[in-house]
Formats: sequence, C-alpha cells, structure tokens
Amino acid sequence: MGVMTDYFRAHSVPAIQAELTLHEGDQPATVGDWVAAKSVEPTVVLGQLIAFARDEPWTPATVNDRLVWPEGGEQDTTHEGPWITVLDDATRDTLATIPDDRVPALAARWATIEEVPPAADAAYLAELMAELIALARRARESGDSLLCWMSL
Repeated sequence: MGVMTDYFRAHSVPAIQAELTLHEGDQPATVGDWVAAKSVEPTVVLGQLIAFARDEPWTPATVNDRLVWPEGGEQDTTHEGPWITVLDDATRDTLATIPDDRVPALAARWATIEEVPPAADAAYLAELMAELIALARRARESGDSLLCWMSL
C-alpha cells in the first residue's frame, strides 16, 4: 500500500493547524476543496512533474514544502501519519500556469518515472493533473496556500 495523499487549499495555515490538533489529524472538515492523489507525495512524485513543467532537472528542493502538522513531527520516527505540509507558492503557481494543451505530454512523461504506481497510466495522470491544476488555479486566485495531507 502506498502513501495516502490528498491536496487541498486553505487560506489560513494556523487555522488548519488548530483544527488538526483539535481533531487529532483527521482531514479538516472546514476544507471542501480536495484532490485525492494516492501516492503522489510532494517531494519526489509531484516534484518531478513540477520539474518537467518548468523544463528543469528535478532536485529534492524542486518543491519546497514545510511540515505544519504535527508540531515536532520531524523528530518522531514512529509516527505513521497523518502529516500535513504546506507547499511553496512557486509550486502552486507552476501548477496553476500549466497550459491545458501541455497536460497530455506532461502526463505521458510523468507516467515514466519509477515512483509512479504501475496502475497509474498517462490517461489517469492527465486526469489527476487537470484536477491539481484546477485546484492550484483556485488557490492562486483566492490567495490560498496548497497543502498536502499524507498518511501511511
């Protein structure tokens, strides 16, 4: 089983942190704008898509995400989730500005990376990309941050 990942947008990271603490990491009920993206974690899998979109080589710093919940989670090696990270605005904006006509080619290239689950073909990835792009566009238009909820 892969990592469960969902992407969402939020206007206030502190409000999301408070809600997560209150509800012990359950997905925030106040957020209604989610994209389920099983096994598409931010650093490697999403990061490679972002690198392809920018026409640059991937590095672990391509997507600059920061753990926002649980507090001190970086030090707890036994914690199996959930974790919530906030993605940098440059990642949000890269996704938001991918032209729709680039999606099929980017999805085909993304499908070739070894970290993408075997069942995720280019057609599935193109649909997922369209959802992520739309989420990023709504986030950018609203001045919201993109976040990722992850659990093992």
